[in-house]
Amino acid sequence: MRIEKAIIYGFGKHEDRTIEFNDQATIFHGPNEAGKTTIQQFIIQTLFGYPARNLSLQRYEPKSGGKYGGQLHINDQVYGKVIIERVKGKSAGDVTVFFEDGRRGSEEQLKLLLRNYDRSSFEAVFSFSIHELQGLEKMTEEELSRTLLASGTTGIDTIAKMETRLEKEMAGLFKKGGRNPDMNILIEELKEIDREIKDYRARIEQYEPSVRRVKEIEQRLEKVSREEKRVSDELKQAEKWFQAAPLIERKKNLDEKIAGLPNRDFPADGSRRMDRIIDRISETRAQLEHVEQEMASLNADSFVSPELDQIEHLLNQESEWHQLRALLRQKTEEAEQLADDQERLMALVGMEEQEILKSDVSLNKEEQLVEFIQKADVEEENRRYHQRKLAEEQEKANELEKEWNAFLQHQPSAGERAGAQKWSSAKVQLAEARAAKRIQGPIKNPGANYLLIVLGALGLVYGILQTNYPVAVIALLVAVAGVWQVVKSGKNLPSTDGYEEVLKEYEGRESEFETLVRRLDIYDRKAEDMKRDLEAAKKRVAQLSSDPEKLSAKQAYEQFLAEMGIDPSSNRSVVLDLFEKLREIQAIHSRRQRVKEETAGATAQLNKWLLKAEQATGKTVDADGLYAMLRSEYHARQQRLSAHQQQLEKLEELENQQKQLETLSDQLEKDRRHLLTEAGVEETEDFYRAWEANMKRKELVQERSPVDAQLETLGKVEKPLSFDDSSAADYIADQEGLLANLAEERKELLAEQADRQQSINALLSDQAYEEKLQQFEEKKAELAGLAKRWSVDKAITEAIRQTMEELKEKKLPAVIAIAQQYFNKLTEGAYEQLEINPDGYFEAIAPEGLRFHIAELSQATKEQAYVALRLALVQSMRESHPFPVIMDDAFVHFDRSRLQQMINLLTELQQQHQFIYFTCHDTMQQIWPNAGVIEVATNERGIHT
Repeated sequence: MRIEKAIIYGFGKHEDRTIEFNDQATIFHGPNEAGKTTIQQFIIQTLFGYPARNLSLQRYEPKSGGKYGGQLHINDQVYGKVIIERVKGKSAGDVTVFFEDGRRGSEEQLKLLLRNYDRSSFEAVFSFSIHELQGLEKMTEEELSRTLLASGTTGIDTIAKMETRLEKEMAGLFKKGGRNPDMNILIEELKEIDREIKDYRARIEQYEPSVRRVKEIEQRLEKVSREEKRVSDELKQAEKWFQAAPLIERKKNLDEKIAGLPNRDFPADGSRRMDRIIDRISETRAQLEHVEQEMASLNADSFVSPELDQIEHLLNQESEWHQLRALLRQKTEEAEQLADDQERLMALVGMEEQEILKSDVSLNKEEQLVEFIQKADVEEENRRYHQRKLAEEQEKANELEKEWNAFLQHQPSAGERAGAQKWSSAKVQLAEARAAKRIQGPIKNPGANYLLIVLGALGLVYGILQTNYPVAVIALLVAVAGVWQVVKSGKNLPSTDGYEEVLKEYEGRESEFETLVRRLDIYDRKAEDMKRDLEAAKKRVAQLSSDPEKLSAKQAYEQFLAEMGIDPSSNRSVVLDLFEKLREIQAIHSRRQRVKEETAGATAQLNKWLLKAEQATGKTVDADGLYAMLRSEYHARQQRLSAHQQQLEKLEELENQQKQLETLSDQLEKDRRHLLTEAGVEETEDFYRAWEANMKRKELVQERSPVDAQLETLGKVEKPLSFDDSSAADYIADQEGLLANLAEERKELLAEQADRQQSINALLSDQAYEEKLQQFEEKKAELAGLAKRWSVDKAITEAIRQTMEELKEKKLPAVIAIAQQYFNKLTEGAYEQLEINPDGYFEAIAPEGLRFHIAELSQATKEQAYVALRLALVQSMRESHPFPVIMDDAFVHFDRSRLQQMINLLTELQQQHQFIYFTCHDTMQQIWPNAGVIEVATNERGIHT
């Protein structure tokens, strides 16, 4: 089976592509990401179907949409030429098989065509890549031997994978000494459950003793409660008496002290009120003395009121003053700016001021100027056109005259003209002489006629013999012409003596005389044309030269400028600008006059303002600091006026304050006498002594209040009979210790009772024991199931090992025999044999008999062994499964020598197998010259053969 052509409708990045395959070997070359793997997958997926969407394999559906799928054109040794078309449809795609006889088939016929091979089987034998070869370096010797064995035996790879999977499953079920396998975990769980069941059984045996002990604890707790109540009551009574005894003694002492102090009413807050009154009396007297001193120091009779109205009026007009100053500065600056602008414009114009001011710059004048400029421009343009036209015509006339003179130098001579004229009459005579000569020719040369007859006869014979009929016809015509000349030569023809002179002079010179006649004719026609053109040019020059120049518009324009005072020679392109400048200068001059008048008015107002300021202040003032001086003067006068006003107000205030202080002093003295009367004393010292006695009594009464409250809280207190005041602390300590011992005993008994009761309740209500028994049985059943699975897997692995041994003994030897030959060629005789030792490991044997384990070989040599076994398997299946071999950059680890040996082997095998090789390396094209190369470009859809 060989692939002849692939048509890609749409697959990955390739779309609408047709690829022609070489019958024996095809190399797909291109850089990374060019789409080589896409083409490889197109071949495999078109043959075996698109992968399901839930698998990790790519389907290569076009990202841009469009039709998905394509065709493979196959030439099979059994089915002939077949087209396999697979397009988008069900998960694997809809496939149609077109046979050479017109039949169509589907998946059923495709399976027959593919010899019932699936994709995994095909890839295990007929497709391998660099990734499989790179994995050899990391394999152990056992894995490497198994891989080589799988590469040399069809079907063993699947069996080996199944064996590996089963061994992995068995290891996941049970491993001796392991912890994580399922059976190991179950065994440990069964051991733990068994220990828990034993603990439950031990706890059940403690039930009856726990019940008896609970009853004993309940009886003892009742006794402890009674004893605790008795001790607690005695302790409370003793503690109560111990607390009340000091309080009773303290109350007795306070009652005695209170009884020794007088009991009379005293003004509420009397001491503080008296202190405040005395302080205020002293303060009032001091303030009164201070007020009298200040009144004596004030003298408001010697003060003259300053004048403020005029200054205040001027200050109110400050904004107008600043506006006037700003206006004056503005007008001054504007006058300076206008003067500068006028000087600048006058410098540009180049005219005197008086002359400029006299100029008429009205709109009417501007329109007249524009009209004069336009007319002058038109006139100037016409003049330039006239001069340019005259120059052009003069130049044309000069050129024509030069050409005419040069033409006359080559004019024909008189002899040539005479010969041409004579030839016109001799041409007819020459024709008659030639006709006569032709008639007399055969008579004078009979041998030529016979020669024609002979040549014609020979040509006729040659044409008939060679079946070249055109030659025969021509020869026949030549012979007939010869016969006709011979027959005609016997007739009497007229004499040609009269034409000898004509023939002698003109025969053979016909073309010379004809050329001369044509040359003279051409020369005459050209001379006539040139002479006519020259005369016309001279006529135009004379006409243009005679036209007078009209400059009336220019003269009127220059006269207009002179009247306006503008230089008539000024460029017309700037005249309008000069006119605008004149108008602008006149406008500036008018503005300067107005500004000058406004400045004079503002200056007069400013001087008037300064005069008012001098009159108001009585001082010489300056325009720049006028309002600063006015504000300063106004502020100084206002301060003097304000100070005098403050003195008057202060004096009045002091008089009022003096009256208030005298009234307050009298009132305070009345309050003091009233407070003394209320306390029942005459003097202030007696008032304070009475206040101290009253405060002492209140303190004692207040001190007795909490004692009474505590005794009331304690209630009725009786001294215990067995209580001695001297040993009260020891008695209480003993009772508290006894009570603590009873509480500790109660606590221990309650804790033991709770533990015992909890154990009893747990034994009565807890179903854990039955659950543990049930869990134990379930785990045993689960362990039995896993053990059964492990036994089944073990039996299958043993069967697989036996099957692999049978494959090694039956099928593998033939493949290894072929592989040895290939391996010997690939290594250039470095290794003669490749065999399996008794331990099941591959070994390479050197010519000198040295044996090397396959793991000891270099990476490239391992790959050579792998490729040799794979190609040997392909060769052994040549008749049953004649599929093409697909390789993806499988030889990148080979040096040039090994690569050359590999190509030599493939070249031998390509007579029987088709090889399709995908690579990104340029060396494959050079070292495999007889392979067809298909360039897979990176730009869009590029594939080039």
